[in-house]
Amino acid sequence: MIKIVIVFAAALFFSLTISSVASANGGPHGGYAPATDACAGCHRTHTAEGPQLLIATSTYGLCMTCHGSTTGGADTNVQDGYFLDSRSTSTNAITSTATNGYLLAGGFTMYKGTAATSSHDVSGSVTTAWGNGANRGVVGSLALARGGLDCASCHDPHGSTNYRIMNNVVNSVTISMAQVDESVKDYDTEHWSTGQSDLCTACHATYHVTTAGSGSSASVATAGGYAHRIDMPYSYSFNNKTNVNPETIGIAAGGGTTYTLPLAGTDVVCQTCHLPHGTSATMSGLAAGGATGSGTLPGNTTATDSALLRLNNRAVCETCHQK
Repeated sequence: MIKIVIVFAAALFFSLTISSVASANGGPHGGYAPATDACAGCHRTHTAEGPQLLIATSTYGLCMTCHGSTTGGADTNVQDGYFLDSRSTSTNAITSTATNGYLLAGGFTMYKGTAATSSHDVSGSVTTAWGNGANRGVVGSLALARGGLDCASCHDPHGSTNYRIMNNVVNSVTISMAQVDESVKDYDTEHWSTGQSDLCTACHATYHVTTAGSGSSASVATAGGYAHRIDMPYSYSFNNKTNVNPETIGIAAGGGTTYTLPLAGTDVVCQTCHLPHGTSATMSGLAAGGATGSGTLPGNTTATDSALLRLNNRAVCETCHQK
């Protein structure tokens, strides 16, 4: 019996050690030791208030106890979309993010000091997604495999080998996103990893068009019409198709800020134009409804729906194409 206990204890320690090596992002998210106190930060065995023995009534509510605008804990305030280095010591000395730097994913309620004009609803009430089993531009789609959309639909709170602890499986699709800043984190500079678009297209699959010339070719019309190509080098996009170093190009955006393209060598991904959490970009003129004056279809933005675009109007187009 003693031998069995010893073997079991050794096996348990070994498995925990291996999992801590495999899971990226420490602190409360992964890298647990056998005597960790991290479990108690989110779960209660007998006094839980939500499913999965959570101390909050919902997944979003739990995450906001650290990542919210009025609470302490994490340096990444995802409600307001900016980084603070005064809340936690977990990222001290391992981040190159400026204090009050704007987060790469934007903010759910605010961004750049202004109320969000569009954001992902992670309250759990959203059960379908544009392009999930339906052609682009078609109203309606299949239900999400996991049910209501929440923070855990994309992120694994227990740690992951993927960039930003993204789940290994999202909406029944396997996701593999390379780590690009695990040793020295950078939350406000674009440095998209391999497989970045796969996260978005796990739910919005018909928007993931990688065919060359898809913006001018009718070959993708059966999937809902022409589409901008994704996952291609930036050099394909510039005026006259010249190989311009994207590090040298910037464009004035809303709020007097300047947007500079990501580092050379990276590709155009979904997040090049869209902020996953939320944006405060404004839409006016032709961008407020376009030719139809309606915002009922994705991409047809209005003054009250910015379709998660990171810049005002169609500045995301001009940034690359410089017309």
